[in-house]
Amino acid sequence: MATSEPNSIQARILSIQSHVVSGYVGNRAATFPLQLLGHEVDVINTVQFSNHTGYNSVRGERFAAAHILDLFAGLQANGLDQGYTHLLTGYMGNSENIRAVESIAKQLMEVNPELVFVVDPVLGDDGALYVPEELIGLYRQVLCPMASLITPNQFEMELLTDTKINSLEDAKRACDIMHEAGVPNVVITSAQVAVDGQKETDKMLHLIGSEYNAKSGAKHQFAIAFPRLEGYFTGSGDFFTALTMARHASLGQTYDGLGALARACELATATQAGVMKATVDFYKQSFDGKDVARGLPRGSRPPEMVRAFELRIIPSQHLIVAPEAEYRAFSI
Repeated sequence: MATSEPNSIQARILSIQSHVVSGYVGNRAATFPLQLLGHEVDVINTVQFSNHTGYNSVRGERFAAAHILDLFAGLQANGLDQGYTHLLTGYMGNSENIRAVESIAKQLMEVNPELVFVVDPVLGDDGALYVPEELIGLYRQVLCPMASLITPNQFEMELLTDTKINSLEDAKRACDIMHEAGVPNVVITSAQVAVDGQKETDKMLHLIGSEYNAKSGAKHQFAIAFPRLEGYFTGSGDFFTALTMARHASLGQTYDGLGALARACELATATQAGVMKATVDFYKQSFDGKDVARGLPRGSRPPEMVRAFELRIIPSQHLIVAPEAEYRAFSI
């Protein structure tokens, strides 16, 4: 049964991340769901590529920090930096861009001390870094301590906390490390972990979340189990962070105390699972029902296959507004 939530709170968001002409990653994956859920979104792009890097060929440009700061200065010159309630950041690519975002975040917090700063610390996945190693320390020491919410995947969380995550208990400890660093809301977006002493399985993944109120000391840690789908998905983390942020923005004032993050993650997971299933279904329709070939490294995937795995966001917009599945958080 479809699940809809009231969305009377409209956020005004500045989103700083990557952009592609074709496909759905970075700002292309984040903007539409944020707008569809009732929020205003302005974007600054850290790169502009023809397509995402899962394809064999990519054209385009990586923007320097000076370009990002110049665009923000243009907003300031016209008073357009006034009224932002949220700052969202994704792919930075280099240390200079992280420092640029640090500067922008500080300036926005001066204008609005209640600014919600959401950081997706895009470092890598499946044991491989996408960015220079120096960015790990910059996220750990600079951006994350400023953030209201962070959304690393399992590999990124291990890098940020220098903690190996093999179980839910490991994940809880890693979340606590980030709370100690000053982050009140932490979501490990997907992790392959052992649960209740049982062996981890490659058929299920877990989201692990943790909300912490530093003033009261109250904490709520939870997990959500969801099926792992075979495929070569790109942009799913950007999409999920936007969904979680949109839902959390709308729910924050309706919860007395903790609980908003868990509900936001339930809704975001339901939408994400539905869109990814629609993407797999589209792939199978495009390739006469063939199963996905596993283990193909980047650079060896046929472009028609990569294109078939572009997230089916627009045809699935009904799943953004009212997810059909139910994924429930359980306390850990």
